[in-house]
Amino acid sequence: MSGITKLAGKVAIVTGGGRGLGRAHALALADAGAAVVVNDIGGSGRGEGVDTAVAQTVVDEIVRKGGRAVANATDLADWAATKELVEVAIATFGGLDIVVNNAGISRFAPIDALTQQDWERTLAVNLTGTAALIHWAARAWREAGPQAGRAVVNTGSPAGTNPLPGSPAYCAAKAGVAALTITSAAELASLGVRVNAIAPMARTRLTEAVPFLEEVMRKPETGFDRVAPENVAPLVVWLAGPDCDFTGRVFGVEGDDIYLFDGWSASQHVGNGGKPWTDEALGTALREADRRDRGYMIAPSARIAAPQPSDETVAALAALGGRA
Repeated sequence: MSGITKLAGKVAIVTGGGRGLGRAHALALADAGAAVVVNDIGGSGRGEGVDTAVAQTVVDEIVRKGGRAVANATDLADWAATKELVEVAIATFGGLDIVVNNAGISRFAPIDALTQQDWERTLAVNLTGTAALIHWAARAWREAGPQAGRAVVNTGSPAGTNPLPGSPAYCAAKAGVAALTITSAAELASLGVRVNAIAPMARTRLTEAVPFLEEVMRKPETGFDRVAPENVAPLVVWLAGPDCDFTGRVFGVEGDDIYLFDGWSASQHVGNGGKPWTDEALGTALREADRRDRGYMIAPSARIAAPQPSDETVAALAALGGRA
């Protein structure tokens, strides 16, 4: 099977497919032979506004190259309406094999400035929309019966695997996507569905809005553009294709670097010899434990030790006489 047509006969849905990562995924899946439902409401990076031409532009590009695609503007924040995406795929192309949950927004604000609307809209698009589409796809797959070759690729983020301050709703939503990926993989394996997630570092409207990523996201004048969204698409196509036998895993990707996360593994342990804890015993035991996670902030452009809580957090508490 050639790399160009390895998805021939497959039908894919790509959410947020009108721009950035989603556009790159939709084009790459079509180039690999899949028919694609390109979903995008065409709103801003904050999830505001509608522009149906955004998805249609990508569809037109696919069709000009000889591919098959159809545009869709369903709002993923509406659980019931998301069923329409699955129905469109089946009615237009005769089935559904691949779901790429890419749509995402972020409303940057620290927790004490975050509004309820900001929180709910961010989770609705990033997490609830992902869950809703998996739900409706799984319902259709269960009705059709088990079949090998089905795949779901969810979009997490380094902000979910290694959260930083400034956008707690987005971090929480993307951490939820990782957990949803793991549990969905276990639940849907009997239907022939592999479920994986990516945590990409790439230039999008969201990452360009983060001040401390400005240097990382800048396009180089010459040479390899590590954070071009097109660099992520080959991994998505591979995860969706017949050569992949992974499921329930989260893949980091930046440029030509791909790495696998190992979930939330406990790094320390204390016990009390089979006896109930007392306040004094618990305090004594935990004073010996490291108060910080000594992992790495995983992204090749930031491959440095980054304990959590950060040095700044520990220093802020210490200045007030507290302990982190």
